[in-house]
Amino acid sequence: MNTNQSFDFIVVGAGSGGAAVAARLSEDGRFTVLLLEPGGVTDTFNHRLPLGVAKLTTDPKYAWQLSSGPETALGGHQVFSPRGLGLGGSSAINGMIWAFGDAKGWDEWRDGGCEGWGWTDVQPFYKKLENYPEGDPATRGHGGPMQINRHKPEKLGQAFLDSCAQAGYPAAKDYNSGSVEGWTWLQTNTHNGWRCSTYDAYLKPAANRKNLHIELGAYADKLVFEGSKVVGVEYVKRDGDQAVARTQVRAGREVILCAGGYHTPALLERSGIGRPDVLQRQGIEVRMANEHVGEHMLDHMRTCVGYQTQGAVTINDIVHNFPIRMMQGAKWLFTRHGWLRTATMNTQMTVRATPDSTRADLKLQLNAVLADMSKPGSLHFPLAKTSGLSLLNWPVYPRSRGHSHITGKQAWDHPDIFANYLADEYDQQVTIAGLRLGRKIASQAALKNYVVNEAFPGINVQSDSELLAYAKGTGLTVYHPVGTCRMGKAGEAVVDTQLRVHGLAGLRIADASIMPTLPASNTNAPSIMIGERAADWALKTAR
Repeated sequence: MNTNQSFDFIVVGAGSGGAAVAARLSEDGRFTVLLLEPGGVTDTFNHRLPLGVAKLTTDPKYAWQLSSGPETALGGHQVFSPRGLGLGGSSAINGMIWAFGDAKGWDEWRDGGCEGWGWTDVQPFYKKLENYPEGDPATRGHGGPMQINRHKPEKLGQAFLDSCAQAGYPAAKDYNSGSVEGWTWLQTNTHNGWRCSTYDAYLKPAANRKNLHIELGAYADKLVFEGSKVVGVEYVKRDGDQAVARTQVRAGREVILCAGGYHTPALLERSGIGRPDVLQRQGIEVRMANEHVGEHMLDHMRTCVGYQTQGAVTINDIVHNFPIRMMQGAKWLFTRHGWLRTATMNTQMTVRATPDSTRADLKLQLNAVLADMSKPGSLHFPLAKTSGLSLLNWPVYPRSRGHSHITGKQAWDHPDIFANYLADEYDQQVTIAGLRLGRKIASQAALKNYVVNEAFPGINVQSDSELLAYAKGTGLTVYHPVGTCRMGKAGEAVVDTQLRVHGLAGLRIADASIMPTLPASNTNAPSIMIGERAADWALKTAR
């Protein structure tokens, strides 16, 4: 084993949080930083072109091919749950929707025991990390590394927004300024028609720093301890299913875990930190018992109403019709507009699901894709042959909690993921309300002009029980797993309010796993902000 390398900081995972942490820690040149990433470079054309995401999530070179389930409340089927693999992590393969969350969602963290995590606490870091020229400088960033654009008017998107207005819902001014309620064009982390991942924004500018070393193909296997202090990481390279070139590296100051909602708890568990019953099943000695590692998982589950359409181009047309594909390619090339500059979505509306809702807790989103959902329970629903769109919906603040735990000792073994989708009655009610809202919007004059018929679930599906059964058979993840190393008080959580792991020195976690609840409809921007805060605290401690 190679054991002669030492750095001030070791960062595990080069995704949304990890890229920000590594870049900020190495910024002023005083500290040496090692960034460990099991994937590789993510600079292909499909990574850069927003619509290229369709070819990335099912590619094992660029995405962990994970599944959750069997999901009990969904009738026992599994749900495809990929995560990004490579520089930029999931920010290199996601839908690029830029969402900070509602102020009330963040204030719930603060009021629930996470002091220093209210809206006024996190907003300065959001401003620091983004560059959104259209935004009010009082509330939005204008000089940060993440490039943000707002989508512009286009037929179907405009028809969706007009229909929301016709149905009596208000417009949202800037849904990233503290209030998400209303309908709006989406903001995305794109620039001049190209994706802007954390690889693009943070790691490429840092590539020539002599104090930053990025080790690709490096699977963090376990943590290295001296008593109750974490002093390093042991990582391996992979040859098929065999671990080769085992290396132990030391951290003079801190190790910061940024491997995400599934892999961060797995690393802790392989290191002997977690639930004793989980560790004992794998023959791992318990170093520190913590019942909360891998537990409390939350994720967004989406369902949709799908329509066959006419009179406007959709993704189905681009995929199945060569002349249309060429025309859309030319449109993107010369104007940087059109569906190729999206991940199939460009507008949304966030509303209160029921009269009893105290905040906007239901999201509806136009997706220019119609999938064939005639076989419920599928891991992948194929693209329909006809022109079409879907109105996606999901509860912004789900309550159904699951878990993610190791199934073996290898760093690449897929975890046992159980999201527990739709187990909570609240989630069921909001999902049913979302399907009914989709129908309501599609029936308004502006969007109805393009609708031929309802393809899924079909007009014969009307009762709450029928709609719920349809949702259970066709629901998919929105790729937002959080909570598996949640923040909170000692004995109730994994990390404290400065992201330090309870009971251990020298170890922080800076990714979506620390989120006690889902504060936003999408998790990329919050994860980057968490990385910014972790780096800030680590640097202050180092000084």
